[in-house]
This record gives sequence, structure tokens and C-alpha cells, in this order.
Amino acid sequence: MRAPLTRAGPTPGVYSYSGTGTERIPVPPKSQSEEPGIPGTVVRQAGGCSEFRLDFSDFHWQSWDYCVRDGTLASPTRAGYYNWDFVAFHVDDTSTFVCRPAVTAVSGRIVPGTSHAVACTGSNNHLSIGPVFMRGTSILVRSVDITIGSHVLAAVLVAEQVTFSGGQSGSNVSDTWFSIATGLPLRGTWHTTVSTASPVGTSTLDARGNFTLGSVTPRS
Repeated sequence: MRAPLTRAGPTPGVYSYSGTGTERIPVPPKSQSEEPGIPGTVVRQAGGCSEFRLDFSDFHWQSWDYCVRDGTLASPTRAGYYNWDFVAFHVDDTSTFVCRPAVTAVSGRIVPGTSHAVACTGSNNHLSIGPVFMRGTSILVRSVDITIGSHVLAAVLVAEQVTFSGGQSGSNVSDTWFSIATGLPLRGTWHTTVSTASPVGTSTLDARGNFTLGSVTPRS
């Protein structure tokens, strides 16, 4: 067990990440890939919170709000965006999830095996599919040191597994390594499968990717 470190949140700015990824849907058939360079933007918000957003490509981004409360890093909201260009037309959608209570990302005390419930309700724009319910578990797997450039950072690996029901069905699994000192995600992997009804039949998104921080110093 490691004693909690003070986390004031990551320094605002644009961080350089690298990674790979693919996205596929069968109806209509389409695939696209993630960019090798992935900007990660941190924007400071009120009340000790920050928004962290990864732009995987021009067609896909994900974001999380992280708040520091008594040495614990928690995420009350998260969102994602996809845009599919079929030349003759395009389909884009932004999903936003509100989690109550906020999902614990990094506990105030680092105890491997600690689990926390994930319970979030999502809405979509521009898909008219009704509310989507995200349910699952976030587990603090272990603490580890990660080297970024010349810096060795104390980190924790958090594994999250959730399922979707309601307007969409499917699952998401992710592993994220967070800096204990700041809460900044240092690296991660994810795999999402989500089925959505459409006028031409059910279309199931299969998307997966990874990201790794290249420098601890952001661009202002």
C-alpha cells in the first residue's frame, strides 16, 4: 500500500501522445484508422477539475472530466465523437455520459485490487436512440514506475470493464496508466464494440487503439 500523494491536477496545455487504432462498421461497410500523432489537451475548469481530451483523428475524439477531491481523482463525465464520411453523405455523433457517483479513477490510497462501480447515463447528438446506460467496474490493478523521456513517474494501472444497454448495446474494456502525482493519463489501451439500430439494419462499431505520452511538458 502506498500513501496518497497530493494531486493538483495536470498542468493545462497540449501534450504529445503517439498511438495506433482502427475503427470498423459493417453497415454501411467502412473502416478508418487513427493518427500516429495524438494531441492530448488539458483544460482547467472550476472547482479543481480539468477536461482531458484525446484527438485520435479528425474523425474521432474522446474526453473525460477529472476532479481532485481529498486526494482522490474522480471522473463525473465523459464524452466521445465519431464522424463517418461516405462521400455522398456523412454520419456524425457525439455521446455524453454523466456518472453518478463520479467514477473513481485513482483512489486516495493506492491499494491494488480496489474496485469501484461505474454507473453512467448517456445521451447522443445526432442519433435519436434514447438514453444509453453504462454499467461496470473500475479496478486499480497495481502501481508501477513509467519512464517518459528522462522522467520516471509513479503511476497506477486502472482497468475498466463496462457494458452498454438501452439505446445502444455493447461493451468497452480499457487499461489506463495514470500519474499518481497529477492524474495525467500516461498510456492506455481500449476496445469498444457498440451496436446501433439504423434504417438499413443494426450496425456494430468495432474500435480499438492505444496511446502513449511522449513528453511530460505540454505546449502552452
